[in-house]
Amino acid sequence: MQAPPKHPTRERLKVPDEATPWKRHFSDFGGKIYLDCAAQGPFPSETIEAVRRALRLKEHPEEIPGSLYESLPGQAREAVARLLDCDPDSVALASGASHGLNLAARSLPLERGDEILLAEGEFPANVYPWLNRASDGISIRRVSPAAGRFVGEKDLIGAIGPRTRLIAVSHVAFATGYRTDVKTLGETCRERGIFLVVDGAQSVGAVDFKVSELPIDLLATSGDKWLLGPFGTGFTYIHPDILERLRVRDVNWMSVEGSSNLGEPGGGPLRFREGARRFDIPEAASFLNLHGLIASLSFLARVGIDSVENHTRRLHDHLIRGLDSARLRVASDLSPGRRSGILALEGSSHEHTRAVFRGLREHGVVVSLRDNLIRVSPHIYNTRADIESFLETAAGVR
Repeated sequence: MQAPPKHPTRERLKVPDEATPWKRHFSDFGGKIYLDCAAQGPFPSETIEAVRRALRLKEHPEEIPGSLYESLPGQAREAVARLLDCDPDSVALASGASHGLNLAARSLPLERGDEILLAEGEFPANVYPWLNRASDGISIRRVSPAAGRFVGEKDLIGAIGPRTRLIAVSHVAFATGYRTDVKTLGETCRERGIFLVVDGAQSVGAVDFKVSELPIDLLATSGDKWLLGPFGTGFTYIHPDILERLRVRDVNWMSVEGSSNLGEPGGGPLRFREGARRFDIPEAASFLNLHGLIASLSFLARVGIDSVENHTRRLHDHLIRGLDSARLRVASDLSPGRRSGILALEGSSHEHTRAVFRGLREHGVVVSLRDNLIRVSPHIYNTRADIESFLETAAGVR
């Protein structure tokens, strides 16, 4: 396969490496400009090394210590807790955001006649688990924006009715990057006895926040995007106040008291170990996944999520300043508190937007097309030179 042509901007611009000291920890993306972290985050070099070490354990299982089955999930839980500023006992290890969303849909005490509110435009992972409860007599109501493009917390609060029992919302919308004020929404939910379930797939790792400061009942996220971890990793934060209200539907044998005794299981009632680990995915001690996730979380802890957010914001601002030449406009909400790691752009028409998207991809500038919007999602490894390449390529599309 012939390699895509190198963009002339990258040859001409001599942006110093200190524009991002973290760039050297990543690959060169095959000579392409990678601005699509919202789809899939790349491994930093130390994660690659960690996965290689994990591969050896499967090549040489005689080297696997028995303690690893307990210690590895514990290390992952502690790394997540440091990231979110929560107790490790509030963290369940997951295979992605869908784990937590399905957990909430299946295990929260919802009854026939209850209502769930969803924002229009949610990612399917935060729609289908709720629709699956319709056969139980639970109604799902979609909330549209009162004005404009975005469904905000005011729209959701205004839609609350006498039967509303739960609101499920993305912290950051996958297509537009719109950031919901989950603090305001959560406070209203608490006052009215409504569960708040948050999809954090596009916020955790990109937006600097502490879950301890937010009135969220359950936060579900994926490790493969902004957290730069392996595909098939993630975690679910469960607020301590609702832990005992969640029913365990799928029993992970390692979460049961006495499971370290591999003899005949007792016949008495199940007693689960303390904390959210009772909701871990089965095989939570996956060597390949957890070694990689722990390494990526360690890397991000050194970088600082605040540094990621600030760096991404500077790149977005540089892109916005050059949009006139590219004949594109911002479709995201740039209001204070609404911005995220995603910047959505659009052309003069759907056809123009798609033409620019195709031109970018053909010239090795990797972005996504979501809801007829060009989604730009840089991370700590991107530089101003990458943004200049985007702008020059987009400007050349006719």
